[in-house]
Amino acid sequence: MHGETNPHNARTLIQAHGDRYIWINPPALPLTTKEMDGVYGLPYSRLPHPGYNNANIPAFEMIQHSVNIMRGCFGGCTFCSITEHEGRIIQSRSEDSILQEIEAIRDTSPNFTGHISDLGGPTANMYRLACKDPAIEAACRKLSCVYPGICPNLNTDHSHLIALYRKARALPGIKKIFIASGLRYDLAVTSPEYVKELVTHHVGGYLKIAPEHTETGPLSKMMKPGIGTYDRFKAMFEQYSKEAGKEQYLIPYFIAAHPGTSDEDMLNLALWLKRNGFRADQVQAFLPSPMAIATAMYHSGKNSLQKVNAKAPDIFIPKSVKQRRLHKAFLRYHDPKNWPLLREALKAMGRADLIGNGKHQLIPSFQPSSTSGSTGNTSKTQPFKTKFTGFDKAKPGKTKVKRAYR
Repeated sequence: MHGETNPHNARTLIQAHGDRYIWINPPALPLTTKEMDGVYGLPYSRLPHPGYNNANIPAFEMIQHSVNIMRGCFGGCTFCSITEHEGRIIQSRSEDSILQEIEAIRDTSPNFTGHISDLGGPTANMYRLACKDPAIEAACRKLSCVYPGICPNLNTDHSHLIALYRKARALPGIKKIFIASGLRYDLAVTSPEYVKELVTHHVGGYLKIAPEHTETGPLSKMMKPGIGTYDRFKAMFEQYSKEAGKEQYLIPYFIAAHPGTSDEDMLNLALWLKRNGFRADQVQAFLPSPMAIATAMYHSGKNSLQKVNAKAPDIFIPKSVKQRRLHKAFLRYHDPKNWPLLREALKAMGRADLIGNGKHQLIPSFQPSSTSGSTGNTSKTQPFKTKFTGFDKAKPGKTKVKRAYR
């Protein structure tokens, strides 16, 4: 299915199931900007369905003052099926259409306070990005335009997005515009001007990005860039935050138990987290979702990014409950509830040297007398190594920051 996502060359797929067949049509052609404007210009109420009877809906509270500026994604992450739902070719609205929606929110939303919660889409920064040559785009069958590196035929010009940000925040009555959609930081680093614009004006104290892992093995199964790209973006983020006189933080997301992830991979990620002072409040574990390439890996035990046949080697799939708990425990290495499981695993892995109270050891050799309700704090550990105190309990005398790490 992922190999047939380009509507200009996609073929019909037919799969037999006994005496019946599944027929999958090629995807529809992408909408033009004019057609996108027509779709988003319809008279939507921007309110929940009346059937909810004025009930509190957290999801609505989160998105009621957000604006979708584009559809589609050419990232190709194997654990995601956005391409299957919205297409690989980016479909963007015009500036006028987007600005008119912001003004409509300002003028009609009864509880609008001047803050737009998001200006984005499936990704924050693919607005008006496309292949440089329509003929190449029509013939291309690659799964991703940015993996294993950014395609030389991809236009990565962020100037249209920068101009949109500036016009949007200049509208009367607009106090702040946040960018909350997932940022493709490997694209962002190609445009220092964009990173500066984003960091200076559109980050609300923290910015969430998704390196997903640090190790080559799982990253190659996810089709995600190496951690070095994250380091480049982090350096730019900190530089421009400092120049703007703002104290801001990056919040990285990571996935546990993804197909192709070994115990050693998770251990190395945990050590990276500790070296960098990160303590995850909540973490995510891979779940096989419909139409994702990684789901095929999960069920087949094979790397479906390569040709699969009888001789294709198996890849490690963390499926058992204990294995998945262990991989999540590595992400929350600081939680005393996870220490018994981690001690057992580290000894079995021949890494008992990481058990102890030293600076370079992962977990302590002692166990608190009670871990009930623990968030990972003990008398000998602090919630965060930097000045930021928002992941666990705030320090006395400090402002308590909203828990942001998911």
